[in-house]
Amino acid sequence: MADAFGRMVEDFHHERLVERPVYRRDEGQVSEAHLEGYFADYGEWSDLEKRMVEAAAGSVLDLGCGAGRTALWAQDRGHEVLGVDRSPGAIRVARERGVERAVVGDLTEPPLDGEFGTLLVVGKQLGLGRSRATLENTLSELARLAAPGGKLVADLNDPTHPDARAESEYPADHGLGDGLASRRFRVEYGGLAGPWTDLLMASPAAFEGVVAGAPWVLDEILDEGGSAYGVVLVRRG
Repeated sequence: MADAFGRMVEDFHHERLVERPVYRRDEGQVSEAHLEGYFADYGEWSDLEKRMVEAAAGSVLDLGCGAGRTALWAQDRGHEVLGVDRSPGAIRVARERGVERAVVGDLTEPPLDGEFGTLLVVGKQLGLGRSRATLENTLSELARLAAPGGKLVADLNDPTHPDARAESEYPADHGLGDGLASRRFRVEYGGLAGPWTDLLMASPAAFEGVVAGAPWVLDEILDEGGSAYGVVLVRRG
């Protein structure tokens, strides 16, 4: 698997970009990758991201940690943190930046055991996959890594929100019905094309329906008024 994402964050981190990376969507739309966001300090984060990390309690498993910005924030505040990302390049950067524990692994099937106080999934990554069944499986898989009463804090996009429709975020043929939609994109940089990534989007009502059959209780929805929103789940038992 070509690690286009890893190479672009490594090159950005070491100030040696050979070109401006792009995101390519499956319907052909191309947009420039804004790399600064992967390295932004807390003061530059959105209000939603701030509320998400501030909800963390106990030990933290940062899933899809990328270059380590949220892992570093939690680590600096005394949390025991383990970062996981499928990109070897991103993990190298996270370690170089000071994340003490970071390993390569897939968010949907983390290669580890243990019970964490908080599972943190920032960047709309909880919906990796293209179906409701995939999201249900991910929630069940992650539950085994949470301590009883532990949290899962994540963000998603609502495809039914006016902002999403106005921005043409979700083409009509990507709608799955019942408040669900998907999009597919990949990173292209330096002659490399990363794997196609599918992300499932869900309205708050649709997500609540998915959680009803999972080993989690929906404790809170973090709403900042836009198409992006956060969720705080609590592990049953």
